[in-house]
This record gives sequence, C-alpha cells and structure tokens, in this order.
Amino acid sequence: MLIQASQLTKVYGNGENALRALDGVTLSVERGAFVSVVGSSGSGKSTLLHLLGGIDRPTGGTVTIDGTDLYTLAPDPLTVFRRRYIGFVFQSYNLIPGLNVWENITLPLGLDKLKADREETEHLLSTLGIYEKRYSMPSQLSGGQQQRVAIARALATKPHIVLADEPTGNDKLVTARIKNQSQLFR
Repeated sequence: MLIQASQLTKVYGNGENALRALDGVTLSVERGAFVSVVGSSGSGKSTLLHLLGGIDRPTGGTVTIDGTDLYTLAPDPLTVFRRRYIGFVFQSYNLIPGLNVWENITLPLGLDKLKADREETEHLLSTLGIYEKRYSMPSQLSGGQQQRVAIARALATKPHIVLADEPTGNDKLVTARIKNQSQLFR
C-alpha cells in the first residue's frame, strides 16, 4: 500500500466555533493508482490532501506513506520527506514571484542540492506546452500557464505521489497531456 490513512480527523477551532473538516476518514491507495476526490466546496477535499501530504497535522488519526508514519516525523525530517516523495500542485499555484519558470520548476531539486536534468526538464516543459515560457516570470504568465508551471514543479522531482488540488479544473489541454504522458508519473 502506498498511502494508508486511518481515522483521519481534522477540527478547526473549539467549542461552539469548532468546525469538523474531516471526521474519521480511512482510505488506502495502491501504488500506480489514479484517485480523484470529489465533493462540494467546503467538504474537506483540500484538508484531506494537506493531511495526506503532511502539510497540516490531523486532530486525530494516522497517515502512512510507503511505510513511513508521517506524523511521527519531526518537522525537519517531515519537510525533507515531503520534498523527496510528494509532488504538490496547489490551487493557488504557489509560484515564487522572483524566480522565472525554470527556476520555479527546479527549486525543489536545488533544495536537495541536486541539479536538474536539462533534457528531462525541457521534455516536461514541452509536454505541458510551456517550453517557450521557461525564462518568463510568473507575473508574465496567464493563469493556465502558471498552473502548468506548478504541475511541472510537482513532477520535476519524480515523486512517488502527486497530490493535486484542482490542478486541471480549468485546463482540459493539460489533463489530456498528462494522461497521454503517463511516463511522467514514475
């Protein structure tokens, strides 16, 4: 089992103001599976992804990824684990404004003192249709292009898992390219 979540609960606030975003969610995801989480706005989809990826801590429950219990890790080892094993695509893209497209994509590799494979990165940029934008700043990109940069950054480290929070909701072209380029998900 690649991902195992057991009795995940997340409560924001307390007392009368408590908001139960997740209530005892249990799920398993096999290696190689492609899973979609669907639900109405405010139903806890983003909260679930943040807990599965170790970005936020649950009020209760556990998350194990490839045999590692995320919430037994201290903050620094958890950060390194996330960077090396999980690719994230956030709703808001979270691109670094002062870095160009290439730098945004290769940043996670640099944090591990690794050098990006130029050919692989260029292939990724071409596949996502943003090769010609590789030296552009995020402010010079359309929303769809920023979204593609976020996807490329998530895939650049060849993560075991990609957690994507509405990554292609507005861009059917990106969806088609990712589905047709399954070798990007190793």
